[in-house]
Amino acid sequence: MDDPPGNESRELAALARAYAEALLCGDEVAADAVIHDAIEANLSVAEVSEDIIAPALWLVGELWQRGEISVADEHLATEITLRVLALHHEARRVQRARSGRRVLLATPSGELHVVGLRMVGGLLREAGYDVVMLGADVPAAALARSASRHEVDAICLSVTMAGGADRALISIYEVQQERPSTGFVIGGRAVTSRLLVRPGIEICSRVSDGVRAVDSILNRAALN
Repeated sequence: MDDPPGNESRELAALARAYAEALLCGDEVAADAVIHDAIEANLSVAEVSEDIIAPALWLVGELWQRGEISVADEHLATEITLRVLALHHEARRVQRARSGRRVLLATPSGELHVVGLRMVGGLLREAGYDVVMLGADVPAAALARSASRHEVDAICLSVTMAGGADRALISIYEVQQERPSTGFVIGGRAVTSRLLVRPGIEICSRVSDGVRAVDSILNRAALN
């Protein structure tokens, strides 16, 4: 059920107050967090600009004119806003660039642990990628067929069990026979040095690095 209009107005007003408070405290981190929350609430760029940022800057200007804050405070509020806008403009640009790029997630044959893989999948979706989750225990030939069918740009494989690195290499070989341009991101405690030296592979040691790793392997592919 959609929120009533009154709830939306109250949420917008709360965000506007929080942004103004962040500016008056000179807290760039808090200001950035407010704009992030506004974007997460699906507010448009126009709504963020007109209903959150503009009223806060107007208030700052009024307080300066009344002598309640210094010109340095007013300048700081302006600079914080410019930096926050630049950061979120870049974030939107990167998200648009990720749109339409497809990432497949799976574990090789015999691998049954998928919790970390699913967490990475959630982060990739949130970052703007189109995610295809195959899950656990995917045979190499089936992985290759799926990669070709879904026209994926990258594949994330999780290896946690003994021999997982070797099975990952078999999966990579099978995929490359059908879709040579595919990049690979490999994570999990069974990663070995045999994977580290392979071209076209990015190693991801932490779930939180999943988006960065996929960005890196796709950007590297685009330069080749």
